[in-house]
Amino acid sequence: MADERNTEVDLGASEHIECPYKTYASLHQLGGVGVDPTIGTIVAGYDTLAALAKNTQVYSSAITEDDRGPRHMGINSEPVQDDVEEVLSNAHRIVNALFTADPPEHTRHRKLISKALSPRSVRALEPQIRQITTDLIDAFIDRGSVDLIPEFAVPLPVTVIADILGVDRADIWTFKHWGDLMISGNIDLLSHERRREVAHAVVELHQYFVPRIEERRRQPTDDLLSIMVNTEVDGEPPLTTEELLPIIDQILLAGHETTTNLIGNAMLVLLGDQALITRLRENPADIPAMVEEALRWDPPIQCTYRRVMRDDSIEGVPVSTGDMVIPMWAGANWDPEVFPNPERFDIDRPNTKPHMGFGFGPHFCAGAELARIEARVAFEELLGRLRDITLDEAASDLSHLPSFASHGYRKIALKFAGAS
Repeated sequence: MADERNTEVDLGASEHIECPYKTYASLHQLGGVGVDPTIGTIVAGYDTLAALAKNTQVYSSAITEDDRGPRHMGINSEPVQDDVEEVLSNAHRIVNALFTADPPEHTRHRKLISKALSPRSVRALEPQIRQITTDLIDAFIDRGSVDLIPEFAVPLPVTVIADILGVDRADIWTFKHWGDLMISGNIDLLSHERRREVAHAVVELHQYFVPRIEERRRQPTDDLLSIMVNTEVDGEPPLTTEELLPIIDQILLAGHETTTNLIGNAMLVLLGDQALITRLRENPADIPAMVEEALRWDPPIQCTYRRVMRDDSIEGVPVSTGDMVIPMWAGANWDPEVFPNPERFDIDRPNTKPHMGFGFGPHFCAGAELARIEARVAFEELLGRLRDITLDEAASDLSHLPSFASHGYRKIALKFAGAS
């Protein structure tokens, strides 16, 4: 039940999905804690959320109550239907891993994938990322227009993550289809029909990757998947197939949905500020600061979830064992106590505290460095090669995707004068 001191929020309301930042402003006026009666307690205060993120003993990332590992069946409270369970019975067994695991298991998983996703390893991918970016721009630059999401913002990160996981480029759109469904299964409320779709995607992805995991055990290669399969650190045994499959799913999330929406959201900001576009063209070294402010101002992932492991209270609001808590990372990014005038997009913002666009604490996004490099290279090349970029309003659809947990536009059509 909602505490009378706190804001009651319908996270699924279309008004919230289109503009969640009004909700966050209301939450901050009332202590940074609210409630969605159908889901759980919402935490948007920066310092409160930072403390919660570190307290993994009370606020668990293993949100499935039956401890059967990540189910991808949405955050719905009702049981999974029998026909959906029948589909899922064909999936490989999985366990909670990395993003959905708590210490000490999470610590082990993080250690074992740190080599594959280390900043040094990811930075070594930059020439490959830049070549993919260049090839994508080459395909539309002479036309003077582009449908940004399907022609650039989707294929860039999907191709990168497919390459480093050893996926055939011919399969990348199937790969994206699976990824979109499984991401939705991690963060959204799902209808029965949607659950069936997600269940089929889970089975198909497992059938695709299990043979590839086994092959890399027999014959290691130099791709990220092989490193993940075979790495041993400090005597820890390598990751099992049961652990690897959910981690691959999480890399899909970090590897494409986040970057796709980051590119789209940031481009919309730039289109409204031609002076900033000019500044970034003349000073490309400022692009990383623009990317960081975009992650604060309109992050592609708005929230995740935690399960309460024992009775507690959050800023005086009681929560009970088994309750769901919603860390609203995007809300923390708009906490005026930490980010003065949060509604202002300011790449020169002198904050000492980091934004929470990639989460916070032990579960800080393992793919953050990859997303940052992809976004930086994307804008270096887009702004460096395209002149007079404008929004084609008639061909665009700037309504948002139907999710309160992820945040991105449906269609961003651009016009430009040609090559710089």
